[in-house]
Amino acid sequence: GFNRMVWNVRDTEGLSVPPGQYQARLSVGGESQTQRFNVLIDPRVEAGGVTVADLREQYEHNKKMNAMVSEVDALIERVRAAQESGDADLQRRIAPIAERLITGLSDHITYLRGMTARVDMKIGRDAIARHEVLRVELDDITREANGILGSGN
Repeated sequence: GFNRMVWNVRDTEGLSVPPGQYQARLSVGGESQTQRFNVLIDPRVEAGGVTVADLREQYEHNKKMNAMVSEVDALIERVRAAQESGDADLQRRIAPIAERLITGLSDHITYLRGMTARVDMKIGRDAIARHEVLRVELDDITREANGILGSGN
């Protein structure tokens, strides 16, 4: 029969890929064919003043934000495990970190990721600056948590 594959122009993380050259590979029964193709900028987006370079910058920013969300989620899992450990001293020492991490920093990171991943746009300098601030905060909290919980490796 006739089958069709339609790509939603998203990578494996669900992020829209920027315009550029890509390739599709079809493998069946030990045989493989590869076809190159170009993803073009949406003319409506371009008419709004957004460039291919802007979309590449947005994509790279969103990759960093996804990585940061994964990192904060993993740290939250470790902190919650410590909170549920039954070790009263450990629970007391981890409580201030849990409060800063779970009720604050995590929400800020997730919010920023959502704000910059919604549409094709220029990433605002304020979003880039906010990412840098959140990166420092997450690194600080991670160091503090590792001091109590170990490196987590």
